[in-house]
Amino acid sequence: MAVYTSLSLTQLKQLLTHYELGNIISFAGIADGIENTNYYVNTNTGNYVLTIFEHYTAQELSYFLHLMHFLRQHGMIVPEPIADSKQQTLNTWQTKPFALFNRLSGKSIVQSNTAHCRQIGTALGQLHQIGQNFTFHRSNPWGFSQIQAIGKAQEPHLDKDDALLLSDELSFQYNNLDHHLIKSVIHADLFRDNVLFESRSKALHLSGILDFYTACHAPLLFDLAICVNDWCPGKDNYLDLNKTRALLNAYQQVRPLDDNEKQNWSTMLRAAALRFWLSRLSFQQVKYQQVNTKTELTPDKDPDVLKCLLLKHRENITFCQSLIHL
Repeated sequence: MAVYTSLSLTQLKQLLTHYELGNIISFAGIADGIENTNYYVNTNTGNYVLTIFEHYTAQELSYFLHLMHFLRQHGMIVPEPIADSKQQTLNTWQTKPFALFNRLSGKSIVQSNTAHCRQIGTALGQLHQIGQNFTFHRSNPWGFSQIQAIGKAQEPHLDKDDALLLSDELSFQYNNLDHHLIKSVIHADLFRDNVLFESRSKALHLSGILDFYTACHAPLLFDLAICVNDWCPGKDNYLDLNKTRALLNAYQQVRPLDDNEKQNWSTMLRAAALRFWLSRLSFQQVKYQQVNTKTELTPDKDPDVLKCLLLKHRENITFCQSLIHL
């Protein structure tokens, strides 16, 4: 679990002094997440999530909190930042910023099916449509220049085959980078563990989208590729036709892709796989070099999953491209 900042009940009460939450019934660290400290906090007035931010600046957090509030106002099921008695949604505990959110119902899924893919496709399309009216801006911290730099830093730690793969893919992405793709707010991390489902009428329904702390201004197609890469693999660990059809068709019912986006689809699937292969490699290296041994951490997400997906995308360009025309 990712609890970098430990809190006693007394400290938690001090931290929440200016919130009108009633009496605390229970609280517990959340066994998810990588970068922030998270606690469930249950009181006699409701259930909440407390997030203590370990790395972000106040300026970055202002963007994230405004985005969540904006999406919530426009009907998206996302966490709502809770204001204290001073109408502040961002406060500080021992120099670290923190925020309190309403706790959404449901839980994440391990395996997706076509119904899940259809629902997340619709939700992502809605997020992209609504986000085009969001006036705040945050540059993409994982733009190509940053990916190049991280790739070069990782090369010495890779074996020969992986280093050659990385070098070749970076060269391909550089030569095929399209600066004219439609850009707006993207989630940038819409994996299954950041989406909640709850059971209603004997079926699972999407009940929340979480973790907007990588959100930024970037190509919408990149966000769609990230989503497909995680939600649509089948039994052979490659893209399942029915899942992919369900997700892409649902998305395009809300926001149809233009011709340029369709032409860049297979390239963007590769770019999304590359980005998370590198970020997982980078996190692994930082964790083992700098981790505080008193901190409990989530298990690593395996970089090889994304590396293998990248390899398969490279081998199946025609198939990848055909998916967008289903």
